[in-house]
Amino acid sequence: MLLDKQMSIADIKRFFIQLYLDLRHYGSYAIRSANAELHVEVANSFLNWMWWLIEPICMMMIYTLIFGVVFNASEKYFPIFIFIGLTMWSFFRRGIDSSVTIIRNNRAIITKVYIPKYILYLSRLFVYGFKMLVSFGVVLIMMILFRVQITMYVLVFVPVVLILFMLTFGIGTIFMHYGVYVNDLGYITGIVLTMLMYMTGVFYNVAKRIPQPYGKLLEKCNPIAFLISTMRNVLLYGEKPEWLGLLFWGLVAVVVSLAGVVTIYHNENAYVKVI
Repeated sequence: MLLDKQMSIADIKRFFIQLYLDLRHYGSYAIRSANAELHVEVANSFLNWMWWLIEPICMMMIYTLIFGVVFNASEKYFPIFIFIGLTMWSFFRRGIDSSVTIIRNNRAIITKVYIPKYILYLSRLFVYGFKMLVSFGVVLIMMILFRVQITMYVLVFVPVVLILFMLTFGIGTIFMHYGVYVNDLGYITGIVLTMLMYMTGVFYNVAKRIPQPYGKLLEKCNPIAFLISTMRNVLLYGEKPEWLGLLFWGLVAVVVSLAGVVTIYHNENAYVKVI
């Protein structure tokens, strides 16, 4: 259960007030921690931060070759098409993967000082989020090289990224809670994410490749597929986004995030005893 049935409205209000105060107090720690992790990650690397570009670009080239040449994919601007999918999916996958073990991996901190447990996860998402933005910088360069016509709908990039971030945070906090008690959850998560990747349209257009009406239905019901499709449409093809869909998944992201945070608050004192 995510929330205790005995929780009252007053308890929930208290949790939300505490959330505001903790974000003000510990938010800077999450940013500093993310910054330190980014520096440590490339400290002993010859190419330094260039690896944040080399890895996704190499993956894009591999999948472009496989799906664009071998499977004859016909989407316009296919290298950028697939790079956008890889960038957004990579953020989501890494975020969910890391959430399962983040409390156990930070046992040394959790057992010595108090810090809201979701702050540790937020810091990790800042790391992945920064890398995602770097990759989107590459997307912008590629759009210029491919002479993609840029329209006013590129501004939709901001709400799409925010919804993706909040949705990942919300789902991740829930997995973070259950990861404390279920040691095998990481294996289950890996299998589910692999299956979900092929249902999300990272390498193809879900709405076009899957027979109708199932393709369009899958795109609308799978939030990650919807967000990836929306991002491709507004950046590459100048299409008007589905505002109602963005609003719906934005509200879902907020609700799931709040439910996850309330769950962490309500159970975090027990985590030390388990780990």
